[in-house]
Amino acid sequence: MTFGALVSHPHRLLIQSRSSPISRTAVLFTVGLATVGVVNSIATQFKIASLPNMWSLVAAVVAVDVLSQLTPRTKIVAAVQTAIFGILYLVTTSLCGILAAYSMQRWAFPIQDRHLMSADMALGFDWFAYAHWIDKHPAVQEVIRFAYNTIMAQIALPLVVLAFSNRVRDVRVYLLTFVIAFTITIFVSALMPAAGPITFVDRSTFDILKFTGATPIDHLTHLREAGPMILRDMPGGIATFPSFHATIAILTPLVLRSYPRIFIALLILDAAMLGGTITEGAHYFSDVIAGAGVAFFAYFLAGRIVRFEDRAFDSCGDIADPDLAAQAS
Repeated sequence: MTFGALVSHPHRLLIQSRSSPISRTAVLFTVGLATVGVVNSIATQFKIASLPNMWSLVAAVVAVDVLSQLTPRTKIVAAVQTAIFGILYLVTTSLCGILAAYSMQRWAFPIQDRHLMSADMALGFDWFAYAHWIDKHPAVQEVIRFAYNTIMAQIALPLVVLAFSNRVRDVRVYLLTFVIAFTITIFVSALMPAAGPITFVDRSTFDILKFTGATPIDHLTHLREAGPMILRDMPGGIATFPSFHATIAILTPLVLRSYPRIFIALLILDAAMLGGTITEGAHYFSDVIAGAGVAFFAYFLAGRIVRFEDRAFDSCGDIADPDLAAQAS
């Protein structure tokens, strides 16, 4: 879309940006997370002083976009734009979500560890036996620890693959799925806070397991204290139920299931990731089941919403971006 086209049809800016195929609903979710974070921070007199500065990322994205305006509109250029704006969206949403998650924990709803432990027992899962078995098999522990730590790469992978496959609509579905799942995780974990199974165990009884991905109990306890607070430590994961690692372990192969080689590799990797979520992340088995359910629900809902947006878009009788229209067809 040229600048002249925007001048002659300014309403197109409200429909779809040429260089940012991000669902309008996804943007609303991110704005909602930011609003929840700010309102809760003010209400509970809470500040995070350690959030990373993202101005350098914003500057890089703007620079890439400006440069792309000066180059021919090729598929590679379009893919780079889609990927870089998608990354900016993911980072922005993550920062808004972190603020919302931490500020909502300030309301100090009742801790649910005993209920979650009871749920595991009802499901027939012995967390302690599983953790000690992993602790006695270093090779297995190394594999699942590696898989557990691939979460950031797995969040970015669908965006990159879909962008360079010229599947812009699927990028919209994926980004919307991510923010829906992220939002559900933040709200449910705030209403049902938990510290994880390590609340009930002596860490010194384990030889190799360090539970480095576990909910930081000191953060959780500190957040629940009354009075003004400034958090100067780097924020970490404080969601136990549902497990967002489990959500990503299901979501990434689900989104990329039409790429057979990638899909098979992800099935193996994410099976190990799910196993590592229980030990490395010190999650209850019920956390993993809930996280998997969130992934399927968010993906189904995002697909329905994007289809609705596309129908509304087509009913306008005007295509805001010929390139996106060609890709959609």
